[in-house]
Amino acid sequence: MRIETLCTGDELLTGLTADTNSRFFQTQLLERLGLQVRRSTVVGDVRDDIVEALQTISTRADVLLVSGGLGPTADDFTAECAAIAASAPLEERPEVVAHITERIARRGFKLTANNLRQAMVPRGAEVVLNPVGSAPMFGLTLGRCRCYFVPGVPREYRHLVEHEVLPRLIKAAPPHEARVLRLLKTIGLPESHLDEKVAPLALKHPKVVFGFRTELPENHLKLLGLGVDEAQARAVVAAAEADCRAVLGAHVFAVDQETMASVVLSRLEARKETLALAESLTGGRVASQLTAVPGASKVLLGAAVTYGGGAKQRWAQVPAGLLSAHGAVSAEVAQAMAAGVREELQATWGVATTGLAGPTGDGRQAVGTVFVAVAGPSSGRAERHLFTIGGRDGVQALAAHAALDLLRRTLQTGEEGSP
Repeated sequence: MRIETLCTGDELLTGLTADTNSRFFQTQLLERLGLQVRRSTVVGDVRDDIVEALQTISTRADVLLVSGGLGPTADDFTAECAAIAASAPLEERPEVVAHITERIARRGFKLTANNLRQAMVPRGAEVVLNPVGSAPMFGLTLGRCRCYFVPGVPREYRHLVEHEVLPRLIKAAPPHEARVLRLLKTIGLPESHLDEKVAPLALKHPKVVFGFRTELPENHLKLLGLGVDEAQARAVVAAAEADCRAVLGAHVFAVDQETMASVVLSRLEARKETLALAESLTGGRVASQLTAVPGASKVLLGAAVTYGGGAKQRWAQVPAGLLSAHGAVSAEVAQAMAAGVREELQATWGVATTGLAGPTGDGRQAVGTVFVAVAGPSSGRAERHLFTIGGRDGVQALAAHAALDLLRRTLQTGEEGSP
């Protein structure tokens, strides 16, 4: 089964909006069906380009997922283009009109004429009402290709893909050998080094497809096991995973849907330990990552954004003399912040971040210099990093990740001074 995607919208071509939808679909497709998208196409809000893309892709694909251009405004004309490609007129669907009318009334807004544009779909299309939005999903066959049209709003896209598109693909997929995917997430290992380390194992496990994905600063190893049934596919993946773990060691920090934050929280909860944070350059990013995980309140007692020197002294107990002697961006201050916030909140562990996100420096340290620190029941440590990619946002993101990783390694070894 050849599957492709088509994303519409000028904002995708100008860089104003990142295409996170396609990635979601690709991941779900691989994990639930063991299939991959063969090609992804992006076009702007130009009628002729959308029609041409639909006509061209439908000659080579079995399934096409189209997203975007189903809104109520003048630049939303994907349904119109689908009708042109199918040589079918647009028609108003009463069930969609009722859905839109009820939804708008429930939200206390006035129904406008352009709202009802979303009820216009090509004649003969399969229509699926959208429980989390107004624009419906519709299915249409163009030549050999079954096309599914969904809104581009991420929340609506993901709901319809997960609950409507994928079940249809599972039902339509031809019989094939069972596939099971395992994702090993690594840190502190460049992609080329990861490839080099596991390359010999690919020969040892011919029924497992090895793949790689980078999500800075992480590198992920994808293991796709193939078998005559699911049990066999799981067995070959398990064998390959065991060998990979033996080679990669502590570089593997998580699997599948786990994140650095969820792994840290899980370990702390298992140990019945608590955590306090003092964040300077990260401005709350570490806390944000942790609180995104359900149940974080069992571990995280609190966090202080100690951006200025006064906040460092008051909320993280950093001595004024230490700040003047070493500067706010230093190992000494980072360590004092971690120890101070730990004491302030009576937590088992304290974690701190300080550094220079840029674009200007402080005369002592280069832009991108980051110190992360951890303080525990008996001692602690600080680490220095220099992050030079991604600009200000990149430095902050990498610093937050580094802080959590330092705590992870400390918990893993049980030796605070030498994680």
